[in-house]
Amino acid sequence: MKFQKLILLFLLVFPFFSHGQKLSDSEVGFLIKPYLQYATQTEITVMWETNSPSQSLVEFGAARYNVDAAVLDRRLENKDFTLLHEVTLPNLEVETNYFYRVTSITEFGDTIRTGVLPFKTAVKKDSPYAFTVFSDSQSNPDIWGKVTKQALRDRPDFAVHGGDLVGLGYRKEEWVHDFFAPSHGFMKQIPMFTILGNHEHDAAYYYEYFKNPEPEHFYQFTYGNAEFFMIDTDQYQEPGTVMYHWLEHALARSTAKWKFIVHHHPPYSTEENDFGDTNYEKSTQGDDELKMLVPLYEKYGVDIVFYGHIHMYERTWPLLDNKVDVKNGIHYINVGGSGGRLEEASPTRSWFTNKVRTTFHYAYVAVNDETLQYQAIDENGLLFDQFTLDKSRDKTPFAQLPPVTPRPIRETRIFTDTLQVQLNTVNPADNIYYTTDGSIPSAQNGKRVNGKIILNKTTQLKAIAINDNGQSPMADLSFEKVNYLKAEKKTNAFEAGLRYDYYTGKMQDEKKHISTQLKLDKEGVVRGLDFEELPNKGKDWGVSYQGYMDIPQSGYYRFYGHGYHIFRFYLHDELKMEEYNREVDVTTEVYLEKGLHPFELEYQTHRYYQYIRWDYKGPNGERHPVSDLKFYYKK
Repeated sequence: MKFQKLILLFLLVFPFFSHGQKLSDSEVGFLIKPYLQYATQTEITVMWETNSPSQSLVEFGAARYNVDAAVLDRRLENKDFTLLHEVTLPNLEVETNYFYRVTSITEFGDTIRTGVLPFKTAVKKDSPYAFTVFSDSQSNPDIWGKVTKQALRDRPDFAVHGGDLVGLGYRKEEWVHDFFAPSHGFMKQIPMFTILGNHEHDAAYYYEYFKNPEPEHFYQFTYGNAEFFMIDTDQYQEPGTVMYHWLEHALARSTAKWKFIVHHHPPYSTEENDFGDTNYEKSTQGDDELKMLVPLYEKYGVDIVFYGHIHMYERTWPLLDNKVDVKNGIHYINVGGSGGRLEEASPTRSWFTNKVRTTFHYAYVAVNDETLQYQAIDENGLLFDQFTLDKSRDKTPFAQLPPVTPRPIRETRIFTDTLQVQLNTVNPADNIYYTTDGSIPSAQNGKRVNGKIILNKTTQLKAIAINDNGQSPMADLSFEKVNYLKAEKKTNAFEAGLRYDYYTGKMQDEKKHISTQLKLDKEGVVRGLDFEELPNKGKDWGVSYQGYMDIPQSGYYRFYGHGYHIFRFYLHDELKMEEYNREVDVTTEVYLEKGLHPFELEYQTHRYYQYIRWDYKGPNGERHPVSDLKFYYKK
């Protein structure tokens, strides 16, 4: 089970089931019917959700000639009673048709079973293939159902989705009724690779319902002769960030004939008012942060960038160096028409626009060796845009390019005694030089990396890589030597639980503590981090939890947090994590002694819904919700 399935989720939703009570025959069934995830040449994952705790069984088998019924001669089962089911079918044959059937048996003996359903494993490297592109289905079940029904007629091998799958990622009913139910006919036989948009709000349900490689905010997969790079552009993405350097290394390392990027936000857009209201002002014509990734796309041979966020269709001319380059430019395509409320283009045409249309739609891409055929199709199945590429963009092997930015293999930035830092690039022939005195490294004044760099004090480490083709951008990395935070021992002065202060009112300055702007309505003691224990809640309220967390083992800890709308974590009276508006996971790392540590959790929401996710990873490396810890307060 992925760690995300254990994360802390405070969310008011309709109770779909009741434990310990037998459901009527009409209530027993699939809450979310089986759907396919993460198909490779040798594996595929089947997921589904039942509305009562159930055991899992998947029967499956390869298609045969001259049989009267599908042969399901293999089976995988899980005897645990769960609601969300995830079964990965292993040891499959490449580019092969299979059939499968799902059965769940409840704890009361009720049997839930599908019919026999088809799937196909990923194709061989030199085989033709086709895929569909969706984005912004965004809680419009009628259109989303219509679009996926049309897309299924094309019989793609797989699909990609550029984010905003639902309108509000905290609401379970939107996943159940607005996303999965309308697309069941498609997803039961076509695997879909997804990435987050801003409307997912980085909520827990996304991680529960989709099987993607960790860290899931960014990942890559190979299909046929192509490689796909999936990027969560709600995260920080500028040079120097973990995601930027991952992408730089991944693109440089890729030897695929075709390279496709899928993310949510647009680097190029002529939408009417998202980037400046074009009825009376100048537009940035796209997301400024995304423009920082464009040089990587150009340098490392990306062919097409797919995105959404803007609920219309727009295809650019091939672009290179912010100019039209028909011979070797990148195609940028906005496919944000899977259901979100449609938007209009600016009143005048942009220099980069080739085709623009306000309509619900999806994209269909067919690839055979060096030939790519692209079509844009509306909700009614009508073709309104198309083009053909006779070859992919020129791709210079990384051995003939200047090096990528050196990056550390581990992301740890604090230590208590010494720290071993290992830097790498993509090309083993690269020479890495570094300094620790604040100076700019070069081959003349830098130390050459030969193995691991041993640090024994707080250090600003700067590094470059050099090969026969040139020099890399510089890595600028901070490492801090710290002490363990000392714990208090539990005495009779401590009681189990947490103190809380409950506030109401509107925030005027989100950077300030809620106590400075909101009215204190109530204070008291609760058992733990559960919004249900607080007073009645509407919108525009906040809470401050104060107490001690009981750390079970001395060592290195990393905390992860995210909340809607304001989330702050103070440890030993020091602000360690802060997040508002951006919808990203924030993290902090610290060394803690075993025992009690004083903390405060500050939270505020201005809507009628509330959501918080707060996890930790301890010395054993496993990620858990902070709510699993024991809490105390001083009497």
